[in-house]
Amino acid sequence: MTVTTSEQQEQARSARQASDSRRRRELLAAAARCFAELGYEATTAQAVTTRAEVSRATFYAYFSSKEEVFRAVTEGVCQQFLDAQHLEGPVVDNLREVLRATTAAVIEVIFEHGPLVGLIDHRAQLDPEIDALWSAVRARLVARYVRFIDRINDTGEGTPCAPSAAVAQTLADAQLVGAARLASATDETRAQYISDMIAMSERLIGFA
Repeated sequence: MTVTTSEQQEQARSARQASDSRRRRELLAAAARCFAELGYEATTAQAVTTRAEVSRATFYAYFSSKEEVFRAVTEGVCQQFLDAQHLEGPVVDNLREVLRATTAAVIEVIFEHGPLVGLIDHRAQLDPEIDALWSAVRARLVARYVRFIDRINDTGEGTPCAPSAAVAQTLADAQLVGAARLASATDETRAQYISDMIAMSERLIGFA
């Protein structure tokens, strides 16, 4: 079987990505900052390479296009959201503390990537691949929330004010919109927002 030049380049790119994760992470971090500051249309491979202080050849050694690097950035943000809901240790046995910790962690991800989260949300309406990534992670976040609320209800520690799915979707939407709006706010304002969201979440979920 004959392997074409483009296939060889793609194979070389995949091997390089696997073997040099540090350089790839640096390019992704630079790309994320460019997309957040410049927007999607104004971000170019040249802008990313300038920010990362590498050559265009280095960029194309890891990513074939702006579209590919944006998808990689989106995947990274999505994984951070999923990681924010994951806790280990004794805290997992205290449902109220789990709610407080995960609520704060998810909101902190939005604070960290405010403009980028908004851009991903917008690009999801235009790019089917981004839509698939973004829709899947939001669905997983809500599904985890539903299971958590059901667990609280089953243990008798709280009584949700509405069906679990409705409460979970409302809280997830409120966190995304509200936190994105405050991405550039002061630390004090953002801390107060987290506190308010935790209080509202506890009330909707029905903790005593």
